[in-house]
Amino acid sequence: MTRAALLLPFSSDNAGARAEAINLLNAAQLALFEHGNGGLVLIPKDTGGTPAGARQATEAAIRDGADIILGPLFGAAARAAGETARPYDVPVVAFSTDAGAAGNGVYLLSFPPEIEVARVTEFASRRGVSRFAYLGPTGRYGRSVSEALSNNARMTGGSLVAEETYTGGVEAMTSAAARLARLGVESVDAMDAFELQERNDWTASDGSPFQAVILPEGGVRLRMLAPLLPYHDVDPLIVKFLGTGLWNDEEVIREPALRGGWFAGPDQSARDRFTQSYVAAYDDDPSRIASHAYDAVLLTLHLANAGNDFSQRAVENPDGYLGADGLFRFASDGRIQRGLAIYEVHPSGFRIIDPAPRSFDLEGL
Repeated sequence: MTRAALLLPFSSDNAGARAEAINLLNAAQLALFEHGNGGLVLIPKDTGGTPAGARQATEAAIRDGADIILGPLFGAAARAAGETARPYDVPVVAFSTDAGAAGNGVYLLSFPPEIEVARVTEFASRRGVSRFAYLGPTGRYGRSVSEALSNNARMTGGSLVAEETYTGGVEAMTSAAARLARLGVESVDAMDAFELQERNDWTASDGSPFQAVILPEGGVRLRMLAPLLPYHDVDPLIVKFLGTGLWNDEEVIREPALRGGWFAGPDQSARDRFTQSYVAAYDDDPSRIASHAYDAVLLTLHLANAGNDFSQRAVENPDGYLGADGLFRFASDGRIQRGLAIYEVHPSGFRIIDPAPRSFDLEGL
């Protein structure tokens, strides 16, 4: 019998965290129902959303004989769980995007922005982009995106030639967009614009001071930010607008400035199957990260069926795993690697222009 403890903030002071805990629990139970064979016992434990609570929950899970710990949700809690589980060689598969929590037996099953940026940067470079720009917020998320963009541009032979940040709303965004435009813009006349709109083979312009710009926002804030670039004569027909996973929202297609933009995201066919199963079981849509718990249970079942081996070597299987968000595997530092698709924004929805890989055999993965 295999025992997997599921550590989640069921009694957190934050209502959103409590709701997310239920989503994750539902998804974990769905995976067990669909793929389990009676040999796995799922043991939910409440962390309260705190490091101390995560430590106590981990101790209780180990007393209950847990072979693997799934969760917690937050980075500080994941660190506490990892420190507690480490002496017992019990792996922790957490759902945080906090890269600092990874390593020494803690694996992050999440969507860190760095892997999304790496994928879209590599794809853009194949389409001729060598000069990238960043326009986005300050803060930890923005810094992660900016650093990943700079690092990956350099790895593909390009560079980050401009970086403009802001703190606040539309006024701060407008000032940052204006500063970026001062680097220089390439104009296009009406006839050329019509021709560019009709073509489906965008390539980077040699004459543009920056050929692509990443906009790491989502929702209302993205729809506030994107039109400011054309307002300052940065034409999306010339400069390719790039995004992160925050773009994976149907509201994005309503913003004309984002049409033709690219972002990296999970295999949509796999995600659709998960969503349909979740809705059928719970009569509600899953949260964006509910699939993490589903995939964590699939990973546990795979390891259990392969001899109940939860060693570092087994968890870090280089062939990876297929889950609700497509292909994934763990690096030796505990960070996740994913097989992502490239999507292009169109008025009718998102189109896959570079499919997600089905294996990690391909060069560059």
